[in-house]
Amino acid sequence: MFINLFDSHTHSENSFDASHSVTFMCEKAIEAGVSGICVTDHCELKDYEKDRYEMRITQSVFDVNKAKRIFNGRLAVMAGVELSDVLYDRQFTERVLSRFPFDMVMVSQHNSAQGEDIYFSNFSEWTAGEIDEYLSWYFSYLLQVAEWGNFDTVGHLTYPLRYITGTHKIQVGLGRYEDQIDQILRTVAQTGRAIEINTSGLSQPLGDTMPGIRYVKRYRELGGEYITLGSDAHSADAVGRGIDAAMQMLLDAGFSYFTFYKQRQPLQMKII
Repeated sequence: MFINLFDSHTHSENSFDASHSVTFMCEKAIEAGVSGICVTDHCELKDYEKDRYEMRITQSVFDVNKAKRIFNGRLAVMAGVELSDVLYDRQFTERVLSRFPFDMVMVSQHNSAQGEDIYFSNFSEWTAGEIDEYLSWYFSYLLQVAEWGNFDTVGHLTYPLRYITGTHKIQVGLGRYEDQIDQILRTVAQTGRAIEINTSGLSQPLGDTMPGIRYVKRYRELGGEYITLGSDAHSADAVGRGIDAAMQMLLDAGFSYFTFYKQRQPLQMKII
């Protein structure tokens, strides 16, 4: 039983696909025995203007700052963001980052090369070649993001499996992408950045974390030190879900600490 549970990947109602206020999420986090959360509302940079992300993120940061005062001494509350399409316009991405006082910046990639959110992709209609082409592109893109470097943690590294394997039951071996994944992990480790263990897959059809323990161990072998833990909660009842399992995974992978960010600085927290 772990007592120092910190959830570094949560979404409030300021994300288009989430349900609850920051205040309610904080209340439920305390009920669940969570000691700290980072609110990482979505910011899809390719659609920044169209989907009014300036307003959404401004409100998210405001709500977090309010929650910091309300829950002071009971819950650590940090302002984060989940950035996607960060290479669409690098200068614009840098400008967005400079405008907000984030505690943690998470990068991920939800869209395909064609700009479609893969949540809506029917992989059952894709050929094996099309899936291979997409996965090759996805890991190549994440490597470029890792080399860009203005972030703190890489969210759900093996994200496509949530839908390809989890939703559509298509078994995909990642062996053919090992070199790309290794380069991502090596770059992240060497530049002092973190990877996330995303626990949402444990309660979804995928049945595993993103990434799984194999890549967590490999990250450590490559010199990686920083690991954030995230439930990817889109509703208050999911805050903290699976974080204890992720902490056990970290121990099994040889880590003694997990990471929680404050003012873009990594705080190393003992697992036990």
